[in-house]
Amino acid sequence: MTTAGTSSSRPIRAWRGRFLTLLALLGGLATQPGLAWATDTALPTPPAQCMGLQAEPQLEITLMFGMRRPNDGRRINRHEWNAFMREVVTPRFPAGLTVLRGDGQWQNRTSGQIGREPSRIVWIVTPPAPDLQTRLETIRQTYRTRFAQQSVGLVVTASCAAF
Repeated sequence: MTTAGTSSSRPIRAWRGRFLTLLALLGGLATQPGLAWATDTALPTPPAQCMGLQAEPQLEITLMFGMRRPNDGRRINRHEWNAFMREVVTPRFPAGLTVLRGDGQWQNRTSGQIGREPSRIVWIVTPPAPDLQTRLETIRQTYRTRFAQQSVGLVVTASCAAF
């Protein structure tokens, strides 16, 4: 890092090198079955690295849900959340998932204001699959529609997992 009043191109070169490496990795990701749609959000994990851990290449999926309705501020209650999980999420990922409670922060796309609200994070570890994008988009769209949300956050990361 540079300090105030000094300049150095070394951090910029290092960042640029990492960025170019990342682009090269992402380019190769598009050829992996089930991952082609996720080229902006996932990095490939070498199978040899997973084997060394006695693990399998998997995807970590993080879905982020706001728990307040933006139109009236009412909280999405436990019954509504549990029904959504039971009807929409669990049938698409029956092998397992984890739900975490959190405090979310987001920026309103229209007004630019920073908002805060209770949130839920659904963490899923799953193998790549041809229908993965469809399952995730169905979950996200159903939540947006059912609870009048602007968005549902999604992060997909390639990883190794052993259970």
